[in-house]
Amino acid sequence: IGKNDFGAFIDKLIEEGEWEIKGVVAKGPKFVFDDLDSSMELRLDYDQTLLPPKKYFLPQYETMMTYDLSKPFEVQGMKEVSKRIIVGVHPYDIAAIKQMDDYFLKEDADDAYLERRKNTIIIGLEPTKVSEHAFFGDMGTDSVEDGYDLMLTLLGDEIAVEVGTPKGDALLGKADNILDAEAHHNAEISHIRESNAEKAKRGLAVGPDGWPEILKQGYGAEHWNKQADKCMSCGSCTLVCPTCFCYDVNDDVHLDLTTGERQRTWDGCMLHNFTAVGSGEVFREHVVDRFRHRMNRKGSYIPERFGFVACVGCGRCVSQCPPDIADPVQNINAINDEVHVPIMLKEVSPLNAGEGLEAPAVDEGILIPEPATIKRMEPMGKTEMLLEIELDSGEALGHTPGQFAEFSVMGVGEAPISISSAPGGSAFEIVVRKVGDVTGAMHAMKVGDKIGVRGPFGTTFDLEEVKGKDVLFICAGLGVVPLRSMINHVLNNRSDYGEVTVLYGCKEPCEMLFEADVEKWDARDDVQHLRTVDTCAEGECWEGEVGVVGALIPKVTIDPENTYAFVVGPPIVYRFVNKDLLDAGIPEDHIIVSLERRMKCGIGKCGHCQINGIYVCKEGPVFNYKDVKDLPEAF
Repeated sequence: IGKNDFGAFIDKLIEEGEWEIKGVVAKGPKFVFDDLDSSMELRLDYDQTLLPPKKYFLPQYETMMTYDLSKPFEVQGMKEVSKRIIVGVHPYDIAAIKQMDDYFLKEDADDAYLERRKNTIIIGLEPTKVSEHAFFGDMGTDSVEDGYDLMLTLLGDEIAVEVGTPKGDALLGKADNILDAEAHHNAEISHIRESNAEKAKRGLAVGPDGWPEILKQGYGAEHWNKQADKCMSCGSCTLVCPTCFCYDVNDDVHLDLTTGERQRTWDGCMLHNFTAVGSGEVFREHVVDRFRHRMNRKGSYIPERFGFVACVGCGRCVSQCPPDIADPVQNINAINDEVHVPIMLKEVSPLNAGEGLEAPAVDEGILIPEPATIKRMEPMGKTEMLLEIELDSGEALGHTPGQFAEFSVMGVGEAPISISSAPGGSAFEIVVRKVGDVTGAMHAMKVGDKIGVRGPFGTTFDLEEVKGKDVLFICAGLGVVPLRSMINHVLNNRSDYGEVTVLYGCKEPCEMLFEADVEKWDARDDVQHLRTVDTCAEGECWEGEVGVVGALIPKVTIDPENTYAFVVGPPIVYRFVNKDLLDAGIPEDHIIVSLERRMKCGIGKCGHCQINGIYVCKEGPVFNYKDVKDLPEAF
């Protein structure tokens, strides 16, 4: 098709108004994807856009649902998605979109993403200019075999158009003066692709297939410290990256103070509070941990999980990093020079992804909270409140011990909280510690108020594996909340288990929770039960031990080989109690832990709960100690 005829084709699509037409336009000396009002605005000679086209599939600000606070509980899911055509997407950005397809559609499909993807036509473009920062030739993303509906190649006054899908073919039928390509056109296209691939090579010493091993061996490399000393933690590298998919979710109340919306927004692992939990602890406190995590996520954790390196060589992070330290080529080469790992590299082939477009939409209950009613509230301790909750549907939550759910106070937000009651019955119990906005709002609620619930999520304490075995429960502080579910289940089915021991510790007597349960455990002759506090003020009534909870282990009778130990508490507890258990002879695969992280989405998408290559909300929160003991970020 001639250039003028192609311009007329784009103008025709704009005039018809059936589709939103997006394309690359100039913004000063830079380029961006934006609305097209005329084909005259379209730039097909650009080298790199400021932001990738991922913003059309995972928008910077996206309304997940709306709500009306004037009613007991009313939420509405996402609105209808507009049909959209994106013109001029380079192959490396198409490769990134295919990675997004795998990430958002292969498991627990994101219905909002799916609808946008299905209602978008992608018109690709072979680059005519290559950014000085690009290295897509090193990454094997200089061309793609699929993932587009049409692919353009500029050939002087003509544009070669390759049809990728029936949708693309139907769209091209709206154009005039389409001619069949000839052999010399194909030869020109091949030459342009080969030339682009060579121009976009910057001396990457280790190809993408070698990144996982290099990063694994170089986890403790001094290079990370050197780069982190310069890092500003601004997050620019993650925000401009086409393969950074992390997000946050927040509630926004409108000025009328009655209506509002829950928004999903871009987030990034380079930001300080990305791993902050409700208690205030930040699990990647130091810049070096965040800097290293970014590269490991791209080159080690994502490949282990999805089979592709989450970097397509666009070079945007290089161009946007103020201290010039984000460059993957520079970082991989430096780690390679430091660790000298011999690697047999495979030929890099374009990513085979995108089949997930026909994936079924996710069950709405996973993303949108369902209404529930607070049946009972009971203050516990200084800052804790027990809530008994029942789903308005009348159905049981369906949890098993160790799982959590996401609880919503509309207009405030959502928080993950462990289920503290044993399975069974239509109602369930949680304990809420007042530490932030959401938990503070939950404390202020009344019996009969409505609350949103999503879940249950996560792994569970294995009830079948420990049948016939001795069980040892070690509860530290708020760790008693998820363990209470398991303890009471075991006691409700006492004949299925051997010796039962409960060791419960907290900071001071006034922080002891579940007094009624504790009295029952004390009264039973088929349970060993000891409790302790870190400190006890003079004159305070306390009949238990004083000291850390691990000091109780030698005070009880344990058959190490036949015992399974369930440990839940703050991070520092694991460092000492797990060692105490090993010293007592309990095998490491008989130690079960539950890890706290910021489990924002509950389905392994938002990225906040990631520890090394594991998503706590999916593979956890319950883990076998042997499976996580060597993960640097676990304890």
